[in-house]
Amino acid sequence: MGLYKILVRGGLLFSLVTTGNVSHCLAGGVVQGGRVIQGTPNPNPKAFERALPRHRHSQGMCARAVRVAVEELTGRKLERRDYAKEYGEPLLKTGCYVRSSANVQPRNYDVRILLPKRRNHYGHIEVFYRGTWYSDFRQPGSLWTVWPKEYSRIQHYRFVAQTSSAPSIRRAIPVQGAQLSGTPRANLRGSVPTKNTRLF
Repeated sequence: MGLYKILVRGGLLFSLVTTGNVSHCLAGGVVQGGRVIQGTPNPNPKAFERALPRHRHSQGMCARAVRVAVEELTGRKLERRDYAKEYGEPLLKTGCYVRSSANVQPRNYDVRILLPKRRNHYGHIEVFYRGTWYSDFRQPGSLWTVWPKEYSRIQHYRFVAQTSSAPSIRRAIPVQGAQLSGTPRANLRGSVPTKNTRLF
């Protein structure tokens, strides 16, 4: 959860965000705890959409299909795993996904891993886009609801990257009519708080 503080100094309005340990996949790098830890291009929604399967039936390759789509979206190679149920850690390592509650309403690019009831089962992985769940085929719904007896629980991974061309980083914004030095002008119409105004 971000903590927003508004500071007014010398006529400039600053908005600072502290993100804790949440990772964000942004242009120029993965930002974790306020520092860039690894470079990455902007997420690419068009490449992701092109990578989605058009089949109406499963090809038995859900892990490969979702991995390719996520790689196209994030511009990052995921670590290869043998089974769909093992892709949670590779998703987190991209810096573009965080673990989320299994009960959240899915959003575009969110990934679900369905853990099997039987140890020798591969599990299932699916990605959400525009109201539809995809794996290696266009699913009629999440397989959690289609085949509920096959799976024991869900791991949900929320996509937290920015998909616009520019990252949403808050920057210093000049207050209209303010002076950079000295006392702010009187005609700012209350945009500069008085001593009694609470800033946060």
